[in-house]
Parts: sequence; C-alpha cells; structure tokens
Amino acid sequence: MNLTRAIQLLSESLTIVLIFRIFFLRLHSVYRVFSMFLCFEVLSTSIMFLEAALHDKFFDYRITWILFKVIAWVLSLWMVYALLRATLANLPGILRLSQKILNIVFPLAAVAAILTIQPEYAASGLSSAVDPIDRAVLVVLVMDRSISTVALLALLAMLVFILWFPVQMPRNLAVFSVGFVAYFASKTMLLLLHSFFAHQLLHAISNAISLILVACFTYWLVFLNAEGERAPVRIGHSWRSAEQTRLIEQLEAMNTALLRSARR
Repeated sequence: MNLTRAIQLLSESLTIVLIFRIFFLRLHSVYRVFSMFLCFEVLSTSIMFLEAALHDKFFDYRITWILFKVIAWVLSLWMVYALLRATLANLPGILRLSQKILNIVFPLAAVAAILTIQPEYAASGLSSAVDPIDRAVLVVLVMDRSISTVALLALLAMLVFILWFPVQMPRNLAVFSVGFVAYFASKTMLLLLHSFFAHQLLHAISNAISLILVACFTYWLVFLNAEGERAPVRIGHSWRSAEQTRLIEQLEAMNTALLRSARR
C-alpha cells in the first residue's frame, strides 16, 4: 500500500467514525450541511478508489476528480453560509448584510480566477497541450484556489468578528468554526505553493491536504460532544464587564440600524 492510499484510508475511516458520532449525539439535524460534507467525503473517496482499482480505460479518473471538485465547491460555500447564519442567528440585520456581501464577493472571485487562467496556462506549459482534460484540470485547480481563498477570507472575517465582539455561541459551533478556518487556511497555502512551483508537486500537495483534513477530523472527534450544544462560550477578547456591556450595546444598535435600513 502506497502513502497516498494509506492517507486516504485513514481519512475515510475517521470520516466514518465522525459521521457515526454526530448521528449518535443527534447533532446531524443541527449541523446538516456539515453532515452532508462528511458523507460526500466518504462517497467521493470510495468512488475514486474503486475507479483506480478497476483501471477503467474507458473513463478517465480526472473527469471524476473534476466533477467531485465542483460538488466540493458547492458544499464548501454552503458551509460558509451555514456557519455565518449560525454565528449571527441573533443578529439578523448584520447577518443580512454579511450575506449580501458574500453574494457579491464569491462571483467576483470566480471572475478573477477565470482571468488568471490564461497566464497560468503559459507558465505551466499546458497552453500547447493536446489533451483537453489536462487543460480542464488546470482550470479546476485555479478555481479551487480562488474559492478556497475567498472561503478562508470569509471565515477569517467571521473569526475576527467573534474574537472582537462578545458574541455568545454553543461550544460545538466554536469548534466547527476553528476547524474550518484551519482547514481552509492550510489548503489555500498549499494551493498557492502549487502555483509557484512545479506541476509535479500536485500529488504531494494532495496528500498534504488530506493529512490536514485528517487532523481536522481528529480535532472534531475529540472536542465535539452533546454538552457542547448546551454550553455557551465566548471565544473572543476577555473584556471587563463594563466594556463587554458597551460592545454588546454597540452590536445591538448596529443590528437595529441595519434592520431599519432594510425595511425602507
């Protein structure tokens, strides 16, 4: 068994364990998108392994990889929106503004990625490639990097917000948020490294991303529990009581002003 397959088996095993744990704790109804993300990880890894084992010469594994990447983008962006809704559930005015901003930022990121595809063709040497699938793989890699970057920036913005303002949330939600920030930060960094170094590094980068996902799964397995859904936490700055009250009042005033503006 090679290193890549060993990492994939470890990742898949941890994913299955985490799925069972979430269902056992009855958290799947609360974190539906996350549960879908985990199920997709198991399904996609299993299909890719089966396809590799069969050595199907009539169906290129790269096409399967591209299709799964597109689905992964949808789930990743959906996860960002879901975390945003959960974090700002008690602040509907700020939530609505944040969603509008994301609705603009994500399409702009896709356009920016498309504009950078041609220079990367020239840099990678694929501009003269005969195989159209090779070109499609490069397009997907560029889009993947762009979407990961924007998702990371959105998650970092949420993290800065909850670190500054004394926003209260269930401990499980804080655990989810920290794990996804770590995952997207590492994935974006590795994809950027791939852009500046040789195309042959793609295999090693894919293994590194899988290992990061393994670390995130382990983190979630250790810290997610039933009590975490009932235990409220504030992961931000340890403000004094008077400062905390002032910030909460500012936050509520901002939320009220945004709601009034939306009604006009």
